[in-house]
Amino acid sequence: MKKNDTFTAVCSGYNGDGAGVVRNDDFVFFVPGLLRGEEAEIGITALKKTYGFGRIVRLIKPSSHRVKPICDVYKRCGGCQLMHMDHEEQCYFKEEKVKMCFRQNAGIEIEPEHIMTAEPYFNYRNKVQIPVQVNHGTIEMGFYQPHTNTIIPFTTCYAESELSNQIVNTLHTLFAKYHCASAMRHVLIKHAHVTGEVMVVFIVREYPFEGKEELCQELLKQYPQIKSLSVIVNKRTDNVILDGKEILLAGNPWIEEELLGCRFRISARSFYQINPYTTPLLYQTAIDSAKLTKNDVLVDLYCGTGTMGIIAAKYCKKVYGIEIVPDAIKDARKNAEINNVENIEFVNADAGQGAQRIIRSKLKVDAMIVDPPRKGCSKDTLDAMVKIAPKRLVYVSCDPATLARDTAYLTKCGYELKSIKPFDMFPNTNHVETVVLMSRRRD
Repeated sequence: MKKNDTFTAVCSGYNGDGAGVVRNDDFVFFVPGLLRGEEAEIGITALKKTYGFGRIVRLIKPSSHRVKPICDVYKRCGGCQLMHMDHEEQCYFKEEKVKMCFRQNAGIEIEPEHIMTAEPYFNYRNKVQIPVQVNHGTIEMGFYQPHTNTIIPFTTCYAESELSNQIVNTLHTLFAKYHCASAMRHVLIKHAHVTGEVMVVFIVREYPFEGKEELCQELLKQYPQIKSLSVIVNKRTDNVILDGKEILLAGNPWIEEELLGCRFRISARSFYQINPYTTPLLYQTAIDSAKLTKNDVLVDLYCGTGTMGIIAAKYCKKVYGIEIVPDAIKDARKNAEINNVENIEFVNADAGQGAQRIIRSKLKVDAMIVDPPRKGCSKDTLDAMVKIAPKRLVYVSCDPATLARDTAYLTKCGYELKSIKPFDMFPNTNHVETVVLMSRRRD
């Protein structure tokens, strides 16, 4: 076999990225866009020692789960990897992905509960971050093609809200009109779907920039929903985007959103869950899994702007939230005040350091909710969690591979896996959110 050779095969399943898996003479190939059960002529695009990559040359037998992607730049953008699958097949893939990650990264065979979903499956995101560049005099706004610095422009992104799309297209016109595109690096838009409030942040190379006053005036006139308009002056040369001095141009340095009966303040740099339709299911499940009582003490590790801890506070005696981002902690404290929640305390610290503070305080912790970034928890943090020894441990994860790794470690340290619940937080993409409940074994 060599590159550009072709062969015919039937797809047996998917890898973790959602590419179809086929075999030719016991050699495995990963084929983007191929569905389980489909027969196709495959062209070899790359060969490694133990596996290869292919493309669909000709689809011989299509699956009943195949649908036509509605996005014009679907293949080049790479943001929505599963748009060629119907919703049923996407759910199958995500449940199987969780199983595969636990098998490969933890050596554990699991049977997760059926994935929880919420409509809409398009235009659901409440945040969009658009790179801006000027290429030979042409303003380009879109998303980076995978593994490149090439921007794929779009008119409509079916993951973002319709309002966010309108604002992006308007900004493209205004940047040209007021000759300020060269000053821009990115545009960040946060759209609170329940309250309707919008935040727009220009990440700029320089400030002030040409046409600033006219740009802001016209943008605010067209979109009264914009309640926060600011710039972040970022002079870095790497890909860290939201770093630099933040300057408020109009409105407040935050917007507000509602979730499960509470109201939350969201700033430019603070984390807030992307999907406002599935998030209530996710949070309520995580809190219910903790089985809180009025006498319980809860630790909310990686608490962000305090959303989960503030919602959980009414079920327990005391909540301690730990978060490394100072702006998020500032928002969290204000959020507790807005919602009249007095039995919560926030600590601005790295997860591991914050957990060590809990250990030094000799606080008796009944339950813990952890919601780490994609890389999961460090060994020091896991060891601190084990030492704190909550009776019930709820792990919320956006990456089942690191979740499986950390779960395996915790099971070796005295915890028992009780339940695994996947959530379709990111429809049409290969990402899956998962809630795991663990309980401390009795010796």
